[in-house]
Amino acid sequence: MCGRYVSVSTPEQLAEAFEVTEVRTEPLPERYNVAPTLDVYSVIQREDVRRLGTLRWGFVPFWAKQLKGSPAPINARIEGLAGNRMFSRAVASRRCIIPADAFYEWHDRGDGSRKQPYVFRDPDGAPLAFAGLWSSWRDPRADDDAEPLYSCAIVTMPAKAPVAEIHDRMPAMLPPQLVGDWLGAGEDEAPHLLEAVAALGVPRIERYAVSDRVNNVRNEGPELLEPGEVD
Repeated sequence: MCGRYVSVSTPEQLAEAFEVTEVRTEPLPERYNVAPTLDVYSVIQREDVRRLGTLRWGFVPFWAKQLKGSPAPINARIEGLAGNRMFSRAVASRRCIIPADAFYEWHDRGDGSRKQPYVFRDPDGAPLAFAGLWSSWRDPRADDDAEPLYSCAIVTMPAKAPVAEIHDRMPAMLPPQLVGDWLGAGEDEAPHLLEAVAALGVPRIERYAVSDRVNNVRNEGPELLEPGEVD
């Protein structure tokens, strides 16, 4: 799964990294402990226009009757994704990129001891391109001119090294050559696109242990990325 990550790149840096043509967001605060329900940066493409904006992390399906009590998954497992009622519409035509500067996973030793958090990031500090899905939800009880809620989920897949030694799932991280296809491929191409993502090789990332201060969503700051000792 992916339940926490780091987002410190500026909109200008992300626009350059992902060849964005329109920036439609004010800068978000630097976050070293991004948690579900927060607004996060996202890249969406419509025709030939690639936009950087924000989405709420926690996917609210368009058919939800109300926000409270409705499912809002933060992850979407790539296995069987096209046939999943929750995500099938998004897979067909509402794919996005969720940029991240790093992400965290926790190692369960299986002996009942405390889980050890690790951080994963690009060795050169480049932003990672998480495959994502987005949704537009409008409260059926609201006025017609009310703003919809735009939300997202991160696509996950079975972990590969070096994540697999720590956790059994990881976010689907797209290499540069797949970013354009993920954002712009047509509905008929979606099944083949999912197959290509599922078949991705070992990602180019590094890992190291960090302090368990990241366990608390209220903790923030660059010190969360400082190496910590493995118990």
